[in-house]
Amino acid sequence: MPLEAFAINSLDAPLIKKPTRENELSERLHALYDNDDTQPDGADVLSLVEKGFQRGQCLYVGMFNDKPIAAVACFDDGQTNAKRLQYLTVHPENRKRAIDAKFIKLVYDAEVKKGVREFVPADADIHRIMSEYELLRVKE
Repeated sequence: MPLEAFAINSLDAPLIKKPTRENELSERLHALYDNDDTQPDGADVLSLVEKGFQRGQCLYVGMFNDKPIAAVACFDDGQTNAKRLQYLTVHPENRKRAIDAKFIKLVYDAEVKKGVREFVPADADIHRIMSEYELLRVKE
């Protein structure tokens, strides 16, 4: 099964087909962020993301073999039509395999289909990926 990106607006979204426990998606996302030294801890990120959900924002989750292996927040700044991408994390076993780049490209494509034409990468890794793949501005 290929990597897929899903936009969610709730941490109890039914992405995991056969969950083994309640709140499994939330727990797995929490662990992803906790295991990433480049991001704030899981509780902090998920708290910010949940506040974003209340304002219509979303979190993209990268799923592979029914497991969340990547996540990135997609926030609207409310002032422009740009989307701010931040809090990119990838499961430790999938780092340095270009999963982050493929995932950002999937998120980019999904947002472009929704009409987004400008992106603001909020951290150095996302900026590097978007620059390398010329994704910072959508060509008309």
